[in-house]
Amino acid sequence: MRQVRGHFDQLSVQQISADILKDLIKARRRAGVKNATIRRDLTAVSSVLDNAADEGWISDNPAVGLNRRRIVPERIERIVLPQDASIAMVFPRLVPRVRDLCEFTRETGLRLDEVTGLRHASIDRNERTITVEKGKGDKLRVVPLTKIAEAIIDRQPRYIGKPWVFWKDKGQRLTEVSSRLGDLTRRVAQKAAREEVEFHRFSHHDFRHLFAVEYLRSGRGSIYDLQGELGHSTITVTERYLAFLTPDQVKSAKSVMAQRGAHSPRFEAANA
Repeated sequence: MRQVRGHFDQLSVQQISADILKDLIKARRRAGVKNATIRRDLTAVSSVLDNAADEGWISDNPAVGLNRRRIVPERIERIVLPQDASIAMVFPRLVPRVRDLCEFTRETGLRLDEVTGLRHASIDRNERTITVEKGKGDKLRVVPLTKIAEAIIDRQPRYIGKPWVFWKDKGQRLTEVSSRLGDLTRRVAQKAAREEVEFHRFSHHDFRHLFAVEYLRSGRGSIYDLQGELGHSTITVTERYLAFLTPDQVKSAKSVMAQRGAHSPRFEAANA
């Protein structure tokens, strides 16, 4: 509510109407705020107005009548899968810690802020799990610790007295991963264009997409299992990855009992 409080400072709760809320949406858009954030703003405002209605201060909540998905449409993110040849052109030029972080995302499917916020205390080597304590929406979830993920963790030097797996300087949490990778892929793309070599740019987040597609292709679990591992609030978001599968793979992915015996070596849990 802090971000939108100024919009209502001169208004009583009885003066907040659907038109006022539409003005808020326009103002937030002019400020360059993303649609997903605006929808969260409206949810917070609606909660306050619900309380006001419960107390009898207003008769109805004006936010209820707004079709938020129509007024503030959700941007459909384009899924890009990093190509092996393009990765091979970039990774040798990345600093080892950032390269390891990208590999870790490909192996676990964690978001960038979840990886950079990963603490050693969140890794359970006995249970072979990683606990994501502050996922999107502050939701806690647990994902498997695979052999490859564990090996990547083991490659990171420990900074005594600091909790982070991926750190910089004097043990601070690693930052500027996206900008570093973006700058490098841009330079590689320019060089490839001059030399007439095929190259496709990619971002850190694209390794999360790659994890999801490899997860389903390998038969590691169903689309519902993947939803849980990625931390998606709705299955609709996860179902976008079905477009990268064969018809037989789609059938398997939609089955609650996915072909768990067809594991890829990438996804085998580490031995105790």
